[in-house]
Amino acid sequence: MTISLSRSRDAVGLRRRKESTPNGGRNLRADIQGLRAFAVIVVILDHLFRWPSGGFVGVDVFFVISGYLITSHILRELDRTGRLSLSGFYRRRIRRIAPAATLVIVVTVAFCALLLPRGRALSVAIDGVWAFLFGANWRSMLVGTDYFQLGQLPSPLQHYWSLSVEEQFYFVWPLLTMLVFMAAMRRWGTPRASHLATITVFAALIALSFVWALIETGTNPTAAYFSTFTRAWELGVGALLAAVSLGAWRIPFAARVALAWLGIAGLVVSVFWIDATSVFPAPTVALPVLATVAVIAAGIGEHSPRYSRLLWPLTNRVSGYIGAISYSLYLWHFPVIVLLASFVPLESRRYYVLAIAITAVASVLSYHLVEEPVRRSTWLMPKTRQADAPTRSRMPLLIAAGAGAALLIVVGLGAARLSMPEPQAAPATAAADCFGAEAAPGAGNDCELPETVSIDDVMPSLDALPTDTAGGYSCWRPKGGDLTTCTFGSAAPDARRVALVGDSHAAALLPAFLENADSVGWSLDTFVGFGCQWRDQPEGSDCDDVADQVQQRLVDGGYDLVVTTAARWAIADAPPNSFSERWTAVEATGTDVVVVGAVPIVPESTFACLTRVGANLNECGTPRSEATQPTDVLLAAADDAGVDVVDMTDFYCDQSTCPAAIGGVIVYRDAAGHISGTYMKTMAPYLIERITAASG
Repeated sequence: MTISLSRSRDAVGLRRRKESTPNGGRNLRADIQGLRAFAVIVVILDHLFRWPSGGFVGVDVFFVISGYLITSHILRELDRTGRLSLSGFYRRRIRRIAPAATLVIVVTVAFCALLLPRGRALSVAIDGVWAFLFGANWRSMLVGTDYFQLGQLPSPLQHYWSLSVEEQFYFVWPLLTMLVFMAAMRRWGTPRASHLATITVFAALIALSFVWALIETGTNPTAAYFSTFTRAWELGVGALLAAVSLGAWRIPFAARVALAWLGIAGLVVSVFWIDATSVFPAPTVALPVLATVAVIAAGIGEHSPRYSRLLWPLTNRVSGYIGAISYSLYLWHFPVIVLLASFVPLESRRYYVLAIAITAVASVLSYHLVEEPVRRSTWLMPKTRQADAPTRSRMPLLIAAGAGAALLIVVGLGAARLSMPEPQAAPATAAADCFGAEAAPGAGNDCELPETVSIDDVMPSLDALPTDTAGGYSCWRPKGGDLTTCTFGSAAPDARRVALVGDSHAAALLPAFLENADSVGWSLDTFVGFGCQWRDQPEGSDCDDVADQVQQRLVDGGYDLVVTTAARWAIADAPPNSFSERWTAVEATGTDVVVVGAVPIVPESTFACLTRVGANLNECGTPRSEATQPTDVLLAAADDAGVDVVDMTDFYCDQSTCPAAIGGVIVYRDAAGHISGTYMKTMAPYLIERITAASG
């Protein structure tokens, strides 16, 4: 009886170990491979086509799968041997994760060094270091809180944040699980007690992480999205399922099938119901997490061909292969999507076809030439007599040689790039006899414009563009900061007292005034800051107190003129009276109020066009009908308050198009509508003239 029971337990353990192989081996469950395929497909579709709206939840599916598989391996080793080889665990993770991840980082950084402006290439190289050290999520949190990164093209290594979350989890989870398991064994002396202790600790940690995710989602959504602490519960739910399923796991066949299809339905609903406006990650992400758990739980211990046939969307051969190469697909797709824009017009049919084809080819080659050979090798594994000595001796040499060659390539490209002379401002000859705003339709000049304009014909350079503010933010109230104000221009007693009020788009007007305020007799005070549009602030705004202080200063300050504007996308849902009531209160003191209409907004594809090899910048425009959306709420508010409006749209657009460059000058710094300081300075005489005329 004892022998029979022992064999039975061994057989169950062997079967469960096969279905829980964490390295993507041949015995891995077909339904889990199908889940991986689903996850990577929806992520790629979301990044490439921005459809389905919730495709990004594929990452959460990966989190649950990883938590389940890794914890299954840990617990079964503890159950079988009473201990856990941490060194063996980490060696396996390095073999599984590091080679392909490092290859993609090196190739991406190398391409960026050749293709992108120096500043952006350096930023990607820094991203590569963070990604290699599995800290990309913390890097994303730091960059994501930078207001002036709004609208910039994403880093081609941005997607490494999820790998970093997983690896940070893997770094802590095995040790924690082992300590809980062994402490319970010493205390109570039975495997059952250890299992219960493990389940209890897992459940407590999941609850803490989920509560923290709820708090952070409401107060700091960027941190909530990228933080390991707010995402750990998703991996923990998979881990909890692994712990619970160690015992007897009997589900009627019909219930299994129903549960699996319920999970599949939940995943489909998730990717179409969740979108960028959802309260994410918590609690919304609970839907795809629980749906994934349902699919995995339904298949535990079920190996019948009939079950596989009934779950054919997940268990067919195509899904199985895509699941097998899903890691490589995830690694390669985002660099391809971002960097391909340097060669092919973004969002063109050719772009989509090439992005899919290149991603597929690179992933297949990476899987068969890097992932699988390393996984099957003895690299980092303990020496055994049965080990293939030639393979053992070659693999470290090949890996070292490849890493060395990659390092030399990156260092060489970086040195070559850094040794190049700093790009100088382009001569103002691109527009023949007109420079900057002089060539805009609103200027009314008869300019001779070239048919072809290259990036070498315009200023500022792409390297200088992100920081081309021309002093617009020299007196700026940062997010969460106190009221900040400065005075520029004339100090004469009879100078016209002018105030500039608003958000970063108001600050972008400042370069037009800095060098001209004195000559036109203005004493200019600035009240500009992060998100501080001149209006009643929405609930939760960190600008509420500051806005009230500014309002009081304007009412009591004896100003002759107040100039204001705002970002059209930031006020799209604001009621017009939230502006007009404050404006009317200041006008009642005898002050003129002039509203400068919101500038058009160009998409990220504009900047992809600017960086495209051999691009004609005349082809990098945005349709006016698209750039002037959403509707400018400032115009309706001005009509309510009866204040004057200055519309400068004819200095950004002609009747049909808003160009990326006008008169040899790049117009926009980013896709959030911030105007370059160089172009704003060329607009100075026209803007001041219209403001003066409007205010009498």
